[in-house]
Amino acid sequence: MSEQKVSTEAVGSEEESEEMTPRPDQQTIIDSDDYPMRVLAGAGTGKTFTMVRKIERLIEDGTPPDRILALTFTNNAADSMREKLVEKLGSRGHDIEAYTYHAICHELLQEFAYHADLDPRYDIATEADQFAIVYDVLDEMPYRFTKPEVFDPDGYGKGAAQRLLGFIPAMKRSGITPEKLETYLGEPADLLELDELIERIEAAADEHVKVSWHKPTHDRLDEMCEGLGALKEAIATERQSLETDGLAVDVRSFCSELEATCDQLATLLTDRADEIVDGDLKPAFKLPAYLFGAYSSPPKGIPKVGFTLTGKLQSFIGNCQVASDLTAGYAAYERRLDEETLLDFNDLVIRANALLDDEDVREWVTSQWDYVFCDEYQDTDTVQFELVQQLVTDDRLFVVGDDDQAIYEWRGANIENIGSRLSAAFADLTDETLEENFRSRQPILDLANDALEHLDSRGSTKELEAIGEKRDATKGVVTIDGAEEPEDEAQQITNAITRLLAGESELAEKEYDAGDVAILVRKNKHAQPIIRSLERAGVPYELAGDLADESIGVQTVLAYLKALADPGDEISLNRVLTMRYRLHDADIARLNATEEPLLEELQSTPAERFREPERVEAARDDFMQLLDLRDTYSLTRLYRELKDVTSMEWFLSEQERRDLAQLDELIASFDDGAIEPELSREFVDFLRLHGEITESAAASSEDQPETEDSAVDIMTIHKSKGLDFPVVVLPQLTAGEWSPNERTYDTLEHALSGGSVLDTDFARRDEHETRRVFHVALTRAEELSILVGASGEGSEDDDENLPDSVIEAGLPESIPWEVGGVEFPIWEMIQSCLPDNFDDGTETLATPMDTDGVVTGMHDGDTLARGPARKRVLSLARSLLDGDLDAVDPTTVGIPVEALDPLDTPTLRRRHSYTSMDTLSTCGRKHYLDHVLWAFEDPTGVNAGERTTAVESSSGGASVREIGVLFHETAERAAIRGAASPAEWIEIASQLAATRGLNHALDDAVDCIDRYFECEASQWEVITAEREFTLELDGFAVTGVIDAVCRTPTNKLVILDYKATTKKRSLDEDLQLPLYVLACEELFDEPIREAGYAYVGEVGPAVETRSFTDEDVETSKARVVEQLRAANTSSFEEYTPGEHCKWCPHRSLPCAEEAELD
Repeated sequence: MSEQKVSTEAVGSEEESEEMTPRPDQQTIIDSDDYPMRVLAGAGTGKTFTMVRKIERLIEDGTPPDRILALTFTNNAADSMREKLVEKLGSRGHDIEAYTYHAICHELLQEFAYHADLDPRYDIATEADQFAIVYDVLDEMPYRFTKPEVFDPDGYGKGAAQRLLGFIPAMKRSGITPEKLETYLGEPADLLELDELIERIEAAADEHVKVSWHKPTHDRLDEMCEGLGALKEAIATERQSLETDGLAVDVRSFCSELEATCDQLATLLTDRADEIVDGDLKPAFKLPAYLFGAYSSPPKGIPKVGFTLTGKLQSFIGNCQVASDLTAGYAAYERRLDEETLLDFNDLVIRANALLDDEDVREWVTSQWDYVFCDEYQDTDTVQFELVQQLVTDDRLFVVGDDDQAIYEWRGANIENIGSRLSAAFADLTDETLEENFRSRQPILDLANDALEHLDSRGSTKELEAIGEKRDATKGVVTIDGAEEPEDEAQQITNAITRLLAGESELAEKEYDAGDVAILVRKNKHAQPIIRSLERAGVPYELAGDLADESIGVQTVLAYLKALADPGDEISLNRVLTMRYRLHDADIARLNATEEPLLEELQSTPAERFREPERVEAARDDFMQLLDLRDTYSLTRLYRELKDVTSMEWFLSEQERRDLAQLDELIASFDDGAIEPELSREFVDFLRLHGEITESAAASSEDQPETEDSAVDIMTIHKSKGLDFPVVVLPQLTAGEWSPNERTYDTLEHALSGGSVLDTDFARRDEHETRRVFHVALTRAEELSILVGASGEGSEDDDENLPDSVIEAGLPESIPWEVGGVEFPIWEMIQSCLPDNFDDGTETLATPMDTDGVVTGMHDGDTLARGPARKRVLSLARSLLDGDLDAVDPTTVGIPVEALDPLDTPTLRRRHSYTSMDTLSTCGRKHYLDHVLWAFEDPTGVNAGERTTAVESSSGGASVREIGVLFHETAERAAIRGAASPAEWIEIASQLAATRGLNHALDDAVDCIDRYFECEASQWEVITAEREFTLELDGFAVTGVIDAVCRTPTNKLVILDYKATTKKRSLDEDLQLPLYVLACEELFDEPIREAGYAYVGEVGPAVETRSFTDEDVETSKARVVEQLRAANTSSFEEYTPGEHCKWCPHRSLPCAEEAELD
C-alpha cells in the first residue's frame, strides 16, 4: 500500500515536534481576537497548523469545541484537523464540528428535509449516476446548434455528452438554473436572427469602409470617416431593432460599443492623417474594415490583432446558441434527478443556500456555532461563498487561503472570494499574511516570487522567504534546455533522474531515492513520452491520480471492454489480440488480410493456419465466452469476469496493476449508484475520459493522490497541490504547452451573474491563473526544482505593420481585449527571473550517464546504496571464483528448485530481419545469441582483447555504429520536418546527439551530412523515410526498415539505404536490396525496381544503384527464403571462427580462442 507524502504546509515544518512553537507571524494570528479575519498564507507557510492552533486557543480559553464550525474541501483534511486537536486537547478535540462544504450541506438538508421540500430518503448522485443520466437525456436535446454525436470523432471534448457534462456543473456552481438560462437566451428563432444581424453589420462594413484603393490621401481619409459614420448609423439601426430583455440587452450593449469604435476610428484617422498619408502609418486605413469583419484575414500592414469585433460578437452568440441546446439537456437532467430522488454535489450547496434563505431556519442553524473557520478559501465557488455568508453570525469568521495558489478557476472557483468579494461582504475585515516558508530552498522561492510579481490583479504583495539553513542555500534551481521533440526531452529527463538516483551529478548534494522525485505535468499528454522513457531505462514510477488512465495496461483493458461493446471495432480488437494474447505478427497480418470482419476471421479461420495456433484459440475462446455474457451480466460483474477469464492481471506489470486499481474502483462505484449504465462504446469512452470529466466534479479536484515511496511519482500539477517532494521536475515549459486554457461559457456565465459581456478579458484572467499554476508547481520542491523547457520560435516583426499602440488608439477604452492576444511565454519569463545561483544542467545532468560498472543491489530484502551494493556483489563474485560460495536453502528464497528445471519442449520465438540474416552468414552462434536469445554482451574491459562494440572510426572516437545511428535518426527527423539544407540537418543532429549521449559522434555525423549533400541523392524528393515493413515469405515473417524511397528528377522511384561504413557492399551479392524490393511490392501500388546505397561514410560521397528485373526478384526471393530457413534453425553449437571474432560482443566464449589460434 502506498503512502501519501505529508505536506509541510499542513504541519508547519518538516522538523516539527508535537510541541512546536509557532513562528512570530503565526503567533500573532493565533492570539488575535479580531474577527472577521482573512489570512493570506503562502505555500509551505503552515496555514493549516496556524488555523488548528487558533482553534486550540479558543477551546483552551473556554469556547466549547462544538461551538466551532470548521469547513474544508476534503474528508481527509477534516479528519486530520480533528486528529491534531485530539493530540493537543484529548477527547474534546473530537467534538469540533469539522465538515467539508458538501458534508455540512448534506447534514442540514437531512435535518431540514421537509423545510427544503426534499424527500429525506434522497441519495447523492455518484459520478456514475451523473454520466448515466446525461447519456440518457441526450435524446431530449434539440440539436439545433450542436452535433448529436455522443463523443465527437474530432475530439472527445467536443461531443454532446462531454459538452453537457461540463456545462451543467459550470452553471450550477454559479447558481444558474435552466429556467434562468431559458429566460435569458430566448427562443431559438431569435438566436438564429442574431446570426443574420452580424452578417448585416459585416456587409455594411464591406460597403462603407472597405476600399479598393491602396494609397491613402487626405480626401480618401475624409471619405473613410464618412463611411464610418454610415456604418455607425447602420449598427444603430440594428441595435434599435433589438428587444430590451435577456440576451438582446447584452447584444445592444455590444452594438453600442461598435458604434463607439466607429467614432474612435474616425478620430484616429483624423488626428494622425499626415502620418497615414505621408508617414509610416499607411496601413491604418484598412483597420476599420478588418475590425468589422470585412477581411477574412489581416490585410498587409495589419499585425495579428487576435480578434475582430464582429468575430467576438459572433463567438458570444454562437456559445449562446450551443447553450440553448444544452439548457434543454440541463433541464432534462434536473428532471431525472428529481425522478430518481437524487441530488448531485452542487445541488447540496444550492439547496442548502435556499434552505438558509428562510430566516427562522438560518437563525436556528447559525445559533449552534460561535465561530466559522474556512480552509483553502481561494478555491470556493459562488454558491459556496454564499453558503459561508449565511452561516456566519456576528462576523466571527476566519478564512485562510492563498490567492497565489488559486488554480481552480477553470472549474468554477472564484479568486475574488478571498479578495474583493470578501472585502465587500465584511467591511471590518482584518488582514494577516504568512510568508515564512518551511519547505523550499530560497533560490526556488525567489523564482516562485518573481513569477507572480508583475500580476496586475494580484491580491497581495507577499513574498515567500525560507527559514533556517534553506534561506542561505545556494542550490535549488536547475534548468535544462529541452529538446524539440517530446521523446527527446523525455530522454533528457530520464537521464537527469538516473543521475540523481545514482548520485552521479555535481548539481545535487546527495544521492536520491526514486520516491524523492516527482514529475509534475501541465497536461496528461506530457506524461506519455516520459512514461515510455522511464520504462526503457528501468526507472520505477507511479502514475498518481487520473494519470493512471494513461497506462498501457489500463488502455488494453479499456480496449477489451470497447471490443465487447462493439465487436466491429477492429482497432480495439487488434489491440487486445496484440497486447493481451501476444499474437505473432504473421497471425495478426493473416487475420487482417481479407475484407471480412476481423471477428469473423478470428472465429472461422482454422487454427492450423496460424503460426501460433494456441494463442489464437485462447483469444477466440475468451472473447466469445465474454461476448455471450455481455447482455446478461451487469457491467461490474462482466468486468470481473473479463479479468478472471483472461487472467489479464497476470500479463500486466506491477506498475500497470497499480494503475488498473483505479479503474477497478471506478467501475465498482457503479454498484453503489442508483443507476447502472449498459456497456457501450460511449460508456467506455466515458471511462477513458474519466480523469478529464471528474476534474470538473465538485469533490474530486482537491483529493490528493496516493504517492509511492519507492518510485518516481508522475502526476498533474493540480493533483500535486498540498504535496511536496525533495526533487520536482517540470517538463514541457513552452509557451505553446502553457497557453491559457479557454473556457467556452465564461462570458455567458458572467452575464447571467450580473456582469457585462464587455467588462472582462477572460484570456488575461486565464493567463494569470496559468502563472499561479506554475507558482504552485515550483513550491512543491524542497531541494531541487528542475525546469525543462524551450523558447518558442515566435514570429518576426514586420516593420511595415502598424504598431499595436495605433490599433489600441482606434478602440474605445471600454473594449477589454488585448491587441495581439494573450499568451504566457513561460520559458522567457523563467530566464528573466532566474536567481543568480541557478545551474544549467543541459550539458551535464541531462546527458546519458556512463553505466559501465554501475552496480545496484539488494541484500536480505534491503536496498543497498551503490557503495555497499558494489562491495557485496564483488564479495559474492570472489566467493564464486574461489569455490566457497555458500549454498542457498531454496525454502528461504521462495523459489522451488524444480522451477529452475529446463522446459520439456522449449520454444523460442524468432523474428527475422536483414540484420539477423547478415549475422547468420557470418556466424550461426552469434546469430543465435544476438537474435534469438538476445544475450548479454561481454562487459567492457572483461577479456576484451581488441574488441569494441563496433568498428571504430578512423578518428578513434565514436564507433561506426554510433555514427550511423546518429546519421539515420537525423535523416528520419529531417524527412519528417521537411528539412532540406545542411544547416537544418546539422541542427537536428546536434539536438539528437545531446539527448542520445552521442556528442562524441557528432563531428563524424556532420561529416556524413556534408557527404550526403555532395551526393546527387540529396536533390531527390524523399517519398517516405524509415518505413517499417513485415514481409511474409513461404511461411516466414521478416521485418525491417527502409531508410528512404526517393523520386529522381526523371520521375524514377529508387530505394536507398544509407551507409556510414568504411567499406562498400556488393550490389549483386547482398540480400538487403532485393529484400527491400520485395517489401516495396507490398507497401506500394507501383513496383519499385531500382535500389542502391548512398555512401556517406569515409568511402563516400557516392550513390550506387542497380535495377532488378522480374527474374532477379524471383531469384532473390528464393535466396532470401533459403536464408530464412537456415536462420530458423540456428543454434549455439554452430559457429564459424574467424577475423570477425575480434569484434564479437561475445569474445569471452571459447570459440574466440580458436579464431586466435587460426
